[in-house]
Amino acid sequence: MDKDRDNIREKAAVLADALPYFRDFNQKIIVIGYLCSNILSGEEEQGVMQDIALLKSVGMKPIIVHDARMGADKFRENKRVAKLVELCGVKAVGICGIDEQTLHMTLENDYIPVVTPNDIDTENINLDPIDTAREIAVRMQAEKLIYVSKYEGARWSDENKKILSMKESELRTYLEQQQMEQDLRRKLENAILALDGGVRRIHFISGRMKHALLLELFSVLGIGTVVSRDDGELYEHEYGRR
Repeated sequence: MDKDRDNIREKAAVLADALPYFRDFNQKIIVIGYLCSNILSGEEEQGVMQDIALLKSVGMKPIIVHDARMGADKFRENKRVAKLVELCGVKAVGICGIDEQTLHMTLENDYIPVVTPNDIDTENINLDPIDTAREIAVRMQAEKLIYVSKYEGARWSDENKKILSMKESELRTYLEQQQMEQDLRRKLENAILALDGGVRRIHFISGRMKHALLLELFSVLGIGTVVSRDDGELYEHEYGRR
């Protein structure tokens, strides 16, 4: 009984600590580049969707931009991901291509937009969801762009030490000096484009880590890498912590 009571107290404390974050992110658009469907098990994938549904439930406005599993039809995959979201108890709708009007309409009607980069006119073109997620984040003036992939974040190559946060100027220097996989480099380059386009912060987290989205957004240090503009303002919950 005492152990159960301690667990309840611990969960209550976590929720209390998260309240300032909920206030700062309320009604903010968050674009999530879900780029790891090929490496996650069904259970892991559903866990990511549950976390996205929770973000919606606490007042945020998530938009999902996803890749496709190897060999899968892009449009069927879009329906599949939207269905996974709906299984978490929130409304979702699949959208093909970038359509700002439709994105605004779905958000206003309490749906989570689930976007595949291709539409019927670009069905046979290889469009990268990395770029699409960034473009949508800029067009929608999102608060955050979050790349969920196999990478836990950026690391110093000589130390193999994860970098928790960087300013844009530091990221530019990092890209000039560090060696990394081309896939990660493209995500980091898109972060600079997103910041220059008005997105407030860019996050890089691993889809394999349980509750990575929640840990990144609702804890002081986070668990991935976050990049902000050099003159970026702090959130209310960050004052007094830096």
